[in-house]
Amino acid sequence: MATGDYYIRYLNLDRIEKETNTTRKLMKLGYILVGLFFIGILGCIFKLADVPKENLPVYCILIVPSVIPILVAKAKEKDIKAARRYETIFGSDTDGIITGDELSRQLQKPSFKIFEELDKLFKKGFFQNCNLQLGGNPCVKIDNSIGQDVDGTGFVEVRCQNCGGTSRIRADSHTKCTYCGSPLYGKV
Repeated sequence: MATGDYYIRYLNLDRIEKETNTTRKLMKLGYILVGLFFIGILGCIFKLADVPKENLPVYCILIVPSVIPILVAKAKEKDIKAARRYETIFGSDTDGIITGDELSRQLQKPSFKIFEELDKLFKKGFFQNCNLQLGGNPCVKIDNSIGQDVDGTGFVEVRCQNCGGTSRIRADSHTKCTYCGSPLYGKV
């Protein structure tokens, strides 16, 4: 979400890049291993390059574990895709607190499954500028900063001029007061 001259990122891009590179390497390794053992199987079946037919069971057995790097890479890709989807939701939030109900409505999944997935992604370090709170009413709380040296640009507390109620809204955005419905504008 753009805020003034800044763009607030909720994804830890360094971590995403590292996972993406690992995923590519695992995929390459898996495809190379599967290809080698598949060529060995074909060599046994069609009697190519003096490959003994007795090796066929060995090649068949070894092709199974050679798929493991591909499966691990697919799981990593799934995590990266999920983290990107959550960043979109975090970036469109207006009050800085994303509840289980909000996430359930947007993702069409039960909140307990969402928070299990979020817990795993937060533990892997995929997110920044936000934190997961699992106690009481689980939610994701967006931090009030872009980086460690710039404070107050993510969300601001705004006092309604009509009723005096205080609302937390994204800086440089507008919304309605949660108490009386009057328009509010979040100035940095």
